[in-house]
Amino acid sequence: MPESLTPPVSKSDAHRALVLAEVCEGSHERLLPPVVDRPRDVDVVSKGLQTLRGVSGELDCLDAGAPFRFLVTQAALKPNTSWRFFGTARLAERPHEALLESLRRSLGVTIRHGETLWPLTLESGARHFIGPFRVSGVESSQFTSSLLLGAARLVREGTSPVSVEIDGAATSAGYVALTVACMRRFGFEVVEGENRVTVTGWREAPRPNELPGDWSSLTYLLPLAWKFGVAVRHVDFAAAHPDREFAKHLEASGLKLDTRDGLTTVTGALSRGLDVDASVCPDAVPALVAMALVSPAPSTFVRCGVLRLKESDRLDALVTLVRLVGGVATIDGERLTVTPPSTPRGGTFDGRDDHRLVMAATVAGALLGVTIPVRGTDAVAKSFPGFWREAAKVGIGRAEAT
Repeated sequence: MPESLTPPVSKSDAHRALVLAEVCEGSHERLLPPVVDRPRDVDVVSKGLQTLRGVSGELDCLDAGAPFRFLVTQAALKPNTSWRFFGTARLAERPHEALLESLRRSLGVTIRHGETLWPLTLESGARHFIGPFRVSGVESSQFTSSLLLGAARLVREGTSPVSVEIDGAATSAGYVALTVACMRRFGFEVVEGENRVTVTGWREAPRPNELPGDWSSLTYLLPLAWKFGVAVRHVDFAAAHPDREFAKHLEASGLKLDTRDGLTTVTGALSRGLDVDASVCPDAVPALVAMALVSPAPSTFVRCGVLRLKESDRLDALVTLVRLVGGVATIDGERLTVTPPSTPRGGTFDGRDDHRLVMAATVAGALLGVTIPVRGTDAVAKSFPGFWREAAKVGIGRAEAT
């Protein structure tokens, strides 16, 4: 059997843990994974936190949505400071205003930005917290998570309790649960209620010394393990990460996941199409669409609107991928139906500089047995810099489209 496949550290866990280590300890570097396997977004957070140790500076968030949203709240909590944020055009297009307005309202900071967002300037005077934080939960769970990490800083510095009130139905609520779980590991006392999460205190506690494997990346490795009969490391079925739902979808479709001695195998045959609520595990959807292409029946994805607000319009891109390989993709409002191809074919796919699309297209090609050259294969560095190394273990080469 070929050697096992290994995911990188979870960037979602890393983002939260680095911020909380900085809040609790004044530094975070001990938690950083080795550079060669460090997701690019983790570097964005780390460099941003280092910059925020000063009283002014510039923070380049590239295309990283969660790092920008987490860092802008931490910046707003630094009294008598001045910051300038930069990022890509796509990051500027994604929703942020609800979070920024919450910071203006509750902290009295001045946030200015132009029509294209960058540069975004944030200036704070003496801190005057007018609680609670209040923000929409509809556009992104990261707004709530960002404010909860801000509440952690306030509580650590002596203000308590601090609440975050959430307006509207929470999108990707599992990521808020991930934030709460991480805060508790760092010693914060958190009380969850209906549309409100309150940080009530902090106590010295043993802190995490390592980061878990990334469930979002596992969504690409587990299909390859199934296809090529290899095992996968660091599959934690008890993890708080929302993308662990991926395993449940595989099992509901007829596959069996078995873990022995730290190695997980995927066996069996798909017996039905997938039935997926995209709002529960949006980052797993690209890999689930790849699985839908080899399912014995059509698959249905509901509440897909959230996919349009990612690093690219992933809903549009996934429709393109399905049709490229000969499948049928139909959209009815926020509902996507994928019918697998009767005769798969290959073709060039534009990865849209989106890490998850690049990996999904590569996995789809491997599962279907067709060649899909992809434009922008470097994009995987955002979350899984070692993806091509792991793919090579099962004979998948990096096919960069020209």
